[in-house]
Amino acid sequence: MGKGVPALILTLFVPIFVGYHPTVALAQQAQTRKNECLLGSRNCMNLSDDIRQRMRHLEKEIKKGHRVYTPQELKKLNQELRDAQEQLRTLEHSGN
Repeated sequence: MGKGVPALILTLFVPIFVGYHPTVALAQQAQTRKNECLLGSRNCMNLSDDIRQRMRHLEKEIKKGHRVYTPQELKKLNQELRDAQEQLRTLEHSGN
């Protein structure tokens, strides 16, 4: 066996013994990933959200805070949330 084999074995099998689980890793990645659609960086018109869903998405992303977003991006997300809230208020009042 070469010198690299024990290191390779440790790399492959230690995560199994210490409780690594792919689902946990994916959940952690999701919490540190930016939503480019909400930032307007990507064209995501095929994703149809109603206003309340959009607000929930924005709130979820804003909660990720500085560990994921820059201050400018957080400012943009907060503005998007305020705009969505205003749209909802306008729609609710126009129905009365």
